[in-house]
Amino acid sequence: MAGDLVAAIIGVPPLGGTSDALLRPLYTDVLLAFGKIDNQQRARRLGGSRYHESFAPGADRAYTLAYLVAQRAAQYASRERVRATLNVVDGAPWRVGQHGKGHFFLGDRVAFNVIGMPPGKLYVERVSELVLSWSRTESPTWKIVIGEREPEDPAVKGLQMIQDVIAALQDLGVV
Repeated sequence: MAGDLVAAIIGVPPLGGTSDALLRPLYTDVLLAFGKIDNQQRARRLGGSRYHESFAPGADRAYTLAYLVAQRAAQYASRERVRATLNVVDGAPWRVGQHGKGHFFLGDRVAFNVIGMPPGKLYVERVSELVLSWSRTESPTWKIVIGEREPEDPAVKGLQMIQDVIAALQDLGVV
Protein backbone atom coordinates (compact mmCIF):
# COMPACT_ATOMS: atom_id res chain seq x y z
CA MET A 1 0.00 0.00 0.00
CA ALA A 2 2.85 2.37 0.82
CA GLY A 3 4.40 1.64 -2.56
CA ASP A 4 1.15 2.50 -4.30
CA LEU A 5 0.87 5.74 -2.29
CA VAL A 6 4.34 6.70 -3.51
CA ALA A 7 2.95 6.28 -7.02
CA ALA A 8 0.72 9.29 -6.38
CA ILE A 9 3.81 11.41 -7.08
CA ILE A 10 3.88 12.27 -10.76
CA GLY A 11 6.43 10.25 -12.69
CA VAL A 12 6.92 7.47 -10.07
CA PRO A 13 5.70 4.01 -11.09
CA PRO A 14 3.51 2.03 -8.65
CA LEU A 15 5.72 -0.05 -6.35
CA GLY A 16 3.07 -1.78 -4.21
CA GLY A 17 2.65 -4.87 -6.38
CA THR A 18 6.39 -5.23 -6.89
CA SER A 19 7.22 -4.97 -3.18
CA ASP A 20 4.39 -7.36 -2.33
CA ALA A 21 5.72 -9.92 -4.82
CA LEU A 22 9.20 -9.62 -3.30
CA LEU A 23 8.11 -9.66 0.35
CA ARG A 24 5.31 -12.26 0.15
CA PRO A 25 7.65 -15.26 0.68
CA LEU A 26 8.98 -13.60 3.82
CA TYR A 27 5.69 -12.86 5.52
CA THR A 28 3.96 -16.07 4.42
CA ASP A 29 6.71 -18.67 4.84
CA VAL A 30 9.12 -17.15 7.37
CA LEU A 31 7.87 -14.45 9.71
CA LEU A 32 4.24 -15.45 10.14
CA ALA A 33 4.51 -19.11 9.22
CA PHE A 34 4.33 -20.48 12.75
CA GLY A 35 2.83 -19.31 15.99
CA LYS A 36 2.69 -20.38 19.60
CA ILE A 37 -0.20 -20.13 22.03
CA ASP A 38 0.47 -20.76 25.70
CA ASN A 39 -2.16 -21.85 28.18
CA GLN A 40 -0.69 -20.39 31.37
CA GLN A 41 -3.40 -21.78 33.65
CA ARG A 42 -2.74 -25.32 32.42
CA ALA A 43 1.03 -24.84 32.67
CA ARG A 44 0.80 -23.71 36.31
CA ARG A 45 -1.48 -26.61 37.21
CA LEU A 46 0.68 -29.28 35.55
CA GLY A 47 4.05 -27.89 36.72
CA GLY A 48 7.44 -28.36 35.12
CA SER A 49 6.88 -31.98 34.08
CA ARG A 50 4.45 -31.15 31.29
CA TYR A 51 4.87 -31.43 27.55
CA HIS A 52 6.21 -28.08 26.38
CA GLU A 53 5.69 -28.23 22.66
CA SER A 54 3.60 -29.91 20.01
CA PHE A 55 2.64 -29.04 16.47
CA ALA A 56 -1.03 -28.59 15.68
CA PRO A 57 -1.86 -30.06 12.26
CA GLY A 58 -3.18 -27.30 10.01
CA ALA A 59 -1.40 -24.50 11.89
CA ASP A 60 1.18 -23.80 9.22
CA ARG A 61 0.02 -20.25 8.40
CA ALA A 62 -0.14 -18.13 11.56
CA TYR A 63 -2.04 -15.29 9.92
CA THR A 64 -5.15 -17.28 8.95
CA LEU A 65 -8.36 -18.36 10.60
CA ALA A 66 -7.34 -21.99 10.04
CA TYR A 67 -4.38 -21.38 12.36
CA LEU A 68 -6.66 -20.29 15.21
CA VAL A 69 -8.97 -23.26 14.62
CA ALA A 70 -6.03 -25.69 14.60
CA GLN A 71 -4.54 -24.22 17.78
CA ARG A 72 -7.88 -24.34 19.59
CA ALA A 73 -8.47 -27.94 18.47
CA ALA A 74 -4.97 -28.96 19.62
CA GLN A 75 -5.48 -27.40 23.05
CA TYR A 76 -8.88 -29.06 23.38
CA ALA A 77 -7.54 -32.46 22.32
CA SER A 78 -4.61 -32.28 24.76
CA ARG A 79 -6.65 -31.30 27.80
CA GLU A 80 -6.41 -33.43 30.92
CA ARG A 81 -9.18 -35.96 31.27
CA VAL A 82 -9.62 -39.14 33.24
CA ARG A 83 -11.43 -42.10 31.77
CA ALA A 84 -11.47 -45.71 32.90
CA THR A 85 -13.23 -48.94 31.97
CA LEU A 86 -14.14 -51.42 34.69
CA ASN A 87 -15.50 -54.94 34.44
CA VAL A 88 -17.74 -55.70 37.41
CA VAL A 89 -19.72 -58.84 38.14
CA ASP A 90 -23.11 -57.65 39.36
CA GLY A 91 -23.21 -57.79 43.14
CA ALA A 92 -19.45 -58.10 43.67
CA PRO A 93 -18.63 -55.60 45.18
CA TRP A 94 -21.28 -53.23 43.77
CA ARG A 95 -24.75 -53.66 42.42
CA VAL A 96 -25.67 -51.72 39.28
CA GLY A 97 -29.21 -50.32 39.24
CA GLN A 98 -31.24 -47.16 39.53
CA HIS A 99 -33.81 -45.76 41.95
CA GLY A 100 -32.73 -47.71 45.03
CA LYS A 101 -32.13 -51.00 43.19
CA GLY A 102 -28.36 -50.60 43.18
CA HIS A 103 -25.40 -48.52 44.28
CA PHE A 104 -25.04 -46.48 41.06
CA PHE A 105 -26.33 -46.20 37.51
CA LEU A 106 -25.74 -44.23 34.30
CA GLY A 107 -24.95 -40.58 35.05
CA ASP A 108 -24.09 -41.11 38.72
CA ARG A 109 -20.77 -39.89 40.08
CA VAL A 110 -18.43 -42.58 41.36
CA ALA A 111 -14.92 -42.46 42.81
CA PHE A 112 -12.16 -44.77 41.65
CA ASN A 113 -8.42 -45.19 41.86
CA VAL A 114 -5.99 -46.52 39.28
CA ILE A 115 -3.40 -49.14 40.18
CA GLY A 116 -0.05 -47.44 40.60
CA MET A 117 -1.42 -44.06 41.66
CA PRO A 118 -0.57 -42.64 45.07
CA PRO A 119 -2.71 -44.05 47.88
CA GLY A 120 -5.51 -41.76 48.96
CA LYS A 121 -5.92 -40.10 45.54
CA LEU A 122 -9.35 -40.69 44.06
CA TYR A 123 -10.81 -39.62 40.74
CA VAL A 124 -14.48 -38.68 40.80
CA GLU A 125 -16.22 -38.89 37.43
CA ARG A 126 -19.66 -39.73 36.05
CA VAL A 127 -20.61 -43.13 34.65
CA SER A 128 -20.97 -42.49 30.92
CA GLU A 129 -21.62 -45.98 29.58
CA LEU A 130 -22.97 -49.29 30.90
CA VAL A 131 -22.87 -52.50 28.88
CA LEU A 132 -24.19 -55.79 30.24
CA SER A 133 -22.72 -58.92 28.68
CA TRP A 134 -23.10 -62.61 29.40
CA SER A 135 -22.77 -65.97 27.73
CA ARG A 136 -23.37 -69.63 28.50
CA THR A 137 -19.91 -69.98 30.03
CA GLU A 138 -19.62 -66.63 31.86
CA SER A 139 -21.76 -64.95 34.47
CA PRO A 140 -23.33 -61.56 33.66
CA THR A 141 -20.70 -58.84 33.73
CA TRP A 142 -21.06 -55.07 33.50
CA LYS A 143 -18.59 -53.13 31.41
CA ILE A 144 -18.62 -49.70 33.04
CA VAL A 145 -17.03 -46.67 31.36
CA ILE A 146 -16.29 -43.88 33.81
CA GLY A 147 -15.38 -40.42 32.55
CA GLU A 148 -16.57 -38.11 29.84
CA ARG A 149 -17.16 -39.15 26.27
CA GLU A 150 -15.22 -37.49 23.48
CA PRO A 151 -17.32 -34.44 22.69
CA GLU A 152 -16.56 -32.13 19.80
CA ASP A 153 -15.39 -28.66 20.73
CA PRO A 154 -18.33 -26.35 19.93
CA ALA A 155 -16.17 -23.34 19.04
CA VAL A 156 -14.07 -25.35 16.61
CA LYS A 157 -17.17 -26.93 15.11
CA GLY A 158 -18.71 -23.48 14.54
CA LEU A 159 -15.56 -22.10 12.94
CA GLN A 160 -15.27 -25.14 10.69
CA MET A 161 -18.86 -24.60 9.56
CA ILE A 162 -18.01 -20.97 8.72
CA GLN A 163 -14.95 -22.16 6.77
CA ASP A 164 -17.11 -24.64 4.84
CA VAL A 165 -19.59 -21.89 3.91
CA ILE A 166 -16.78 -19.56 2.78
CA ALA A 167 -15.20 -22.37 0.74
CA ALA A 168 -18.55 -23.13 -0.89
CA LEU A 169 -19.02 -19.44 -1.74
CA GLN A 170 -15.55 -19.35 -3.27
CA ASP A 171 -16.29 -22.45 -5.33
CA LEU A 172 -19.44 -20.82 -6.62
CA GLY A 173 -17.50 -17.67 -7.51
CA VAL A 174 -19.51 -15.40 -5.22
CA VAL A 175 -16.49 -14.33 -3.14
